[in-house]
Amino acid sequence: MKNAKNLTEGAMLLAVYSVLLLLTLYIPLLGTALSFLLPIPFILFTVKYRVKQSLLFILIAFLLSGLLGSVMGIIHTVTFGITGILLGELINRGRSGIELFLGSCLSYLFSIVLLYVTAIVVLQIDVFEMIRESSRESFAMAESIMRATGGEVNKEVIAQLEESINMMQYMIPSMFVLLSMLLAFVTVVAMKPVLVRLQVKYNPFPPFREINFPKSILWYYLLILLFSFVELEKGTFGYTAFLNLFFVLQLFMVIQGLSLIYYFCHQKGITKAVPIILTILTPFLLYIIRILGIIDLGFQLRNRISGKK
Repeated sequence: MKNAKNLTEGAMLLAVYSVLLLLTLYIPLLGTALSFLLPIPFILFTVKYRVKQSLLFILIAFLLSGLLGSVMGIIHTVTFGITGILLGELINRGRSGIELFLGSCLSYLFSIVLLYVTAIVVLQIDVFEMIRESSRESFAMAESIMRATGGEVNKEVIAQLEESINMMQYMIPSMFVLLSMLLAFVTVVAMKPVLVRLQVKYNPFPPFREINFPKSILWYYLLILLFSFVELEKGTFGYTAFLNLFFVLQLFMVIQGLSLIYYFCHQKGITKAVPIILTILTPFLLYIIRILGIIDLGFQLRNRISGKK
């Protein structure tokens, strides 16, 4: 009787996952939003039946995704299925919201790297080389159109754009980390109302204003800044490591700065529209927000804002 109930519940969750997968694959805009709900069937199954049974669950989902969506279906199942099982196990162990976020980050990063290596080794497809070639063709087409219409071609701008594209090959690790963080953040936010509705007990991700990185991050950032004065040969391991560490640490400073803005607005009773608008304007206020993050880590501005000593 118990086995029959388990099979029924497993089949229902597989059916839910199959519907979500089909909507994700074949309805562009709605599918993008629904894709972040794909880990939830795996989370619910793992919370109730633990990891061993979940491995069988993801195997069946893997086979179903191959039938429903071919290669893209399999990619979605690998990416979101592994993350869902990991999140379910972390919820079972009572981990904090931050640990759920970090765990999903690592899971997404593992899946992305696995898919990238598979694309290169098995399918002989280099995604970034395809992007570079496509971008060069677009630049050449734009240049020819401008010449044909009598417009002036700005060689310096085109050269800078081509240099930026060439830099992508060195920034692959950072791009993977950034994508993993984005996917993890949206996932933990998207799963909250569903898990609350289904009365699954877990520790939610803390409000963005409460994000506060360890002070040691600031020292790593300052150390990397010192290394920026050292001339490194382009293409070497040291050059690639420096670029990626510098990018990730700068990202941490920006997140810290934005978190401080949200904290300040919350403490002073300022409408939420203000920090949201500033977040949208981040590309234009990047240096100011980064400096705020550095000052916050170095001098603990939050304690001064809240009046703590």
